[in-house]
Amino acid sequence: MEAGAELYSMYVGEGEALLRNTFQRARLAAPSIIFFDEADVVAAKRGGTSSNSTTVGERLLSTLLTEMDGLEQSKGILVLAATNRPSAIDAALMRPGRFDLVLYVPPPDLEARYEILCVHTRKMKISNDVDLRRIAEDSELFTGAELEGLCREAGIVALRENISATVVGDHHFQTVKESLKPALTRAEVERYSSFMKTRLMKSGTIESYPKHNTGCKRNLLDSMVPVKACALSLVLLAAAKYFLMFTKSARHDVSAT
Repeated sequence: MEAGAELYSMYVGEGEALLRNTFQRARLAAPSIIFFDEADVVAAKRGGTSSNSTTVGERLLSTLLTEMDGLEQSKGILVLAATNRPSAIDAALMRPGRFDLVLYVPPPDLEARYEILCVHTRKMKISNDVDLRRIAEDSELFTGAELEGLCREAGIVALRENISATVVGDHHFQTVKESLKPALTRAEVERYSSFMKTRLMKSGTIESYPKHNTGCKRNLLDSMVPVKACALSLVLLAAAKYFLMFTKSARHDVSAT
């Protein structure tokens, strides 16, 4: 995994070399996955001001486009990227053959928030007056990371009240809830939705992240918890069919031997 900001360097050409080296290592280790976090940093739109940071960004984007085009001759490499600024991505990367598929990951709905609260309170001793369902209803637009912080801060408030406390009560959760505001706003959600509708009209390749099943299904949340900072993200997938074809071919060769 590479964070977009890590590719910036004060030395000319160092970021581009690191990017080329990432793709080279992926080719040698195929089948492999390359994941770019904060993709809007390395794939920002070209044009605008001529500052040093913009010049570096354009060089990184040119290198990324070249490496992505070179994947047509390689098999078994899957390229993923995530961003919460989809409108900042250069249009050249969104063309077929590069990032072919866009997945929209919405903020947690009511059932997802309830499940997240279940996961982060399962090792806490909470009193009988704590209603996680009601807390989930009152925490609309909260992300997974913010819900985790809500549970953690409630425990800290209980300890501040009584250093020997062994139970976290509902008033502890309500105290923290009153001081927390979601970073995500409805205007931002509408802006993402507008972007998705525009993309849908142009290509028809947008897919929404499936709704979560009801109930406190902890096994599902165990796999979701590491992705805790994604309020709204777009996951861009490229070369998936080549990765699957290569994997199936490798399995067939192994079984044949």
